[in-house]
Amino acid sequence: MYFDDGDFSRADFTDCVFIDTKFNKTILTSANFEGATFLNCNLNRVNLSGTNFCVKEIRDTVIYGISSWDLKVSENSVQSNLVIEKTYDLYSEIIAQGRIPQTVDNIELAQFIYYLSNHKKMRDTINILNKRGVLLLGKFKEGGLNRMYKLKEWFNQNNYLSMIFDFDRPSSLDYTETIVTLSGLSKIVVADLSGDSVPHELHVILSNFSKPVIVYHDKAPYSMLKDLKRKNRYFHEIMYDGSEENLFELLPEKIAEAEADFIEIVKDLADEYNKRK
Repeated sequence: MYFDDGDFSRADFTDCVFIDTKFNKTILTSANFEGATFLNCNLNRVNLSGTNFCVKEIRDTVIYGISSWDLKVSENSVQSNLVIEKTYDLYSEIIAQGRIPQTVDNIELAQFIYYLSNHKKMRDTINILNKRGVLLLGKFKEGGLNRMYKLKEWFNQNNYLSMIFDFDRPSSLDYTETIVTLSGLSKIVVADLSGDSVPHELHVILSNFSKPVIVYHDKAPYSMLKDLKRKNRYFHEIMYDGSEENLFELLPEKIAEAEADFIEIVKDLADEYNKRK
């Protein structure tokens, strides 16, 4: 069976069984595949955004180029031999050609694994984060999370890629290790000192990295702020009146200083590298 450029948005495929089926650039947004089975199929560049993909099984299937935003999946789904190579062939046809394709066993991890396997793409991804990434730290209660979301929107509008750690931590990392990982990928760290855990997070970050840090507060500063400053000469402080309007007025100047810091850090790294040559 072969589907080419079809549109099956919101279609109900509950408990359907697809065997030796090719979906080429097919639109399947918001479709329902609850309990469905895919065996030896090709989902080349299909759009699965917003789809219920709690399938019974998906095996020996090409999933290269799929769009999987807001994909709903199930931990009970059997997933194996999901091909992440660009091909219009079925898995059986690839094997018949005497080739062993690159595969993963989790449809959600497929694109990430593809980037890891392609060194140039992985390098480009890391470069983007190091050039534009901003890690936002702060408190979540008493309106703190809402303020961070507004900051995130502001940074995104100014061509940055901002991150808020408001998701479940990876099972293999504790909270602190996750924060360190995210900060290592970021260009600038921006922190609300009123967050209970923020001083500890900053201490760990500054013990591991030398990068621009901006902290903001509207009350008496954290008593050990001077100690944090001594850990990093690229440290900037914003004392504001507690209003978001005032914070956004003062932020651009500090961002400009942080950008200048970043240039200095890159130059220092280059000089250090040249000395070792």
